[in-house]
Amino acid sequence: MKQKFLAIIVLSILITGFAYSQDRPPMGGPKDGPKDGKKLTAEEMAKQELKMFKSDLELTESQIPFVQKILEESAKKMQTLMDNKESKDSDEMKTLMEEKDNNLKSVFTEDQWAKYKELKSKMKSKQKEGNRPSSPPDRD
Repeated sequence: MKQKFLAIIVLSILITGFAYSQDRPPMGGPKDGPKDGKKLTAEEMAKQELKMFKSDLELTESQIPFVQKILEESAKKMQTLMDNKESKDSDEMKTLMEEKDNNLKSVFTEDQWAKYKELKSKMKSKQKEGNRPSSPPDRD
């Protein structure tokens, strides 16, 4: 059970975390995401990740189509897995994430790959910190 919960957390870090790692406008401000609180589609998630990678990893014009295809395929597979209630298997999620990483590694330069791993690490840390209270509540 803990493995499934951990896998879901890691999945949320990778998919949604990247989208929120950049500075965002105040609530209600213009943004590419949904404004009504609905879940992002696989295409929207891939689009947000690609946007972040373009700026943070400084993708070249020749890399963009390859990275876009990898992100879209990965997001679709992950969404299919998450939508299929019976098969939310942490091993399958881990395999999909490893597959995505391997595909991205084949497109990225060494510097981009190092930056990508650093981004993933930061997102995992932020997610872990977000799940713990920073201090006990005041009891006045």
